[in-house]
Amino acid sequence: MSEHENLSDDQLLALLGRALADGAAVPQRRRDAARAAFTWRAVDAELAALLHDSALDAGAAVRSSDAGAAGPRTLSFEQAGLTLELEHDLAGGELLGEVVGEPGAVVRLERTDAAPVAVRADVSGFFRVEGVAPGPLRVVVERDDRVLTTPWVTL
Repeated sequence: MSEHENLSDDQLLALLGRALADGAAVPQRRRDAARAAFTWRAVDAELAALLHDSALDAGAAVRSSDAGAAGPRTLSFEQAGLTLELEHDLAGGELLGEVVGEPGAVVRLERTDAAPVAVRADVSGFFRVEGVAPGPLRVVVERDDRVLTTPWVTL
């Protein structure tokens, strides 16, 4: 026999009221953590799709220690109707890019080891950033109300 079987209706309602009140007393830090976790539900859908990476081409799967010998690395991304083409010359540390068909787009390079660098694409959609050392980075392109954010890649 359960301890609650002999309770009156009023006693059961009081017990239910206490249980509901306890559930409402969720600490604010737990509410904040739950909201933050919820924002990650579609993170992959918010990142640009990798269309091409020269490091993954046939024969480039095993990269030599002399990365410059293979030539520059090229990457292509697409998201929200924006296409981004990148070419990184490891030897010179130069990153060339094109936001296809989008002149004047703002391009921001984000690094884990340096402050972000922002440049504006020219009238043809081309841009250049000098001094881009090997390491992780992502690129954010903003044009009008559209945004392209690449996943983190290691150059």
